Amino acid sequence: MIFLTVGTQFPFDRLVRGVDRAAGAGEIRDVVFAQVGIGGYKPEHLQWVEQLDRGTFIQKVRESRAIIAHAGMGTILTALEAGKPLLVMPRQRKFGEAVNDHQTAMARRFAALGHVLMARDETELPRVLPAIASFRPSPRRATGDGIVRRLRIFLDKLGRPGHGLKKPDPSA
Repeated sequence: MIFLTVGTQFPFDRLVRGVDRAAGAGEIRDVVFAQVGIGGYKPEHLQWVEQLDRGTFIQKVRESRAIIAHAGMGTILTALEAGKPLLVMPRQRKFGEAVNDHQTAMARRFAALGHVLMARDETELPRVLPAIASFRPSPRRATGDGIVRRLRIFLDKLGRPGHGLKKPDPSA
């Protein structure tokens, strides 16, 4: 089973419609179970629900062979933790799917690291879909290096005059 999820905050009919068309055309041979959100498009070739509770969502992730999703951080990290192949298509502000285009930048970064496959839009989706069958995500290895670097920058800024750090008053 392939699990399609679009998150819960905004509609994402472009992704749902694209996967539904691919399933209808036989480009996806697996059963697709979809969490389609509150959009207006209702799939014809997928098993679907609008919303899932957190427990059922996690269960669907575990049961799936692969996941197709928006490029939300929570979904990406959940798929990586489960070791599931993930194809993401970022929401775009110009279509009213998000308040900004942060998902595009995030999807590009995670794709460059080998963690996800990325389709930039619904026209690219049919070309990328076949790759999900053989895709193995590169494991995410969090290191402390980035955190340490950001903390140093933060502390350096705090130590500059006028940025909030004052020497303790020994008489207090």
